[in-house]
Amino acid sequence: MHSVNQNVAVLTTDIVHSTKMSPTEYASVMKALQSLLESQKQRYKCKFEIFRGDSFQILYPDRSTAMHSALSIRLYLQSGIDCPATKLTQSLALGNVEKLSNTLGSSIGEAFIVSGRALDKASRGDLLVKFPEKLQDNGTSMDLTLSTLFLRKLLNGLTEKQSEVLFYYVDLNCPEQQSIADIMKMTRQNVATHLKRSGGDLLKSYLEAYQKLCLGQTA
Repeated sequence: MHSVNQNVAVLTTDIVHSTKMSPTEYASVMKALQSLLESQKQRYKCKFEIFRGDSFQILYPDRSTAMHSALSIRLYLQSGIDCPATKLTQSLALGNVEKLSNTLGSSIGEAFIVSGRALDKASRGDLLVKFPEKLQDNGTSMDLTLSTLFLRKLLNGLTEKQSEVLFYYVDLNCPEQQSIADIMKMTRQNVATHLKRSGGDLLKSYLEAYQKLCLGQTA
């Protein structure tokens, strides 16, 4: 077990209605999830652990990247790109970690506790963000908390196609629309329409505000 004391982020997630999936559907979702989490690990230098069969947790050493990753994961599974479309309940907490062990489940720290407790109280499909007290003193964190409620409503109302377009938009860091069109083999105009209807510009502004808060303040 290693002692650390740094500002990190912990994402705790449940797969919605996993018990209602057939064995084939469940296996497909878990295969896609494992592959996705491995790619996130390489990209963000994070550490993840799948537990209880339908839950997983991720530790982000750089908290400013956590929301970007969380939304990529959510949109990827919600879009049904490589598995049956799947909804998630997500709880992201920013804070310190006191003891980091070889398994996240036995690690100790504020971020783990807050993330886990918030998920336990969450409703299916929720997207929650919990900021440490020093960041809560900043009015921006209150604004972002409120914005998250609207974002959750937007995300839960997306079609699978809209989710897929938004996934590439987020995962590729808001590229030119033609880049998404080439990947999805659709017209640029169709991509633009999906982005407009699904609030692509609003999502981009939300991610920028989250990152600015994380990089501009220290807890």
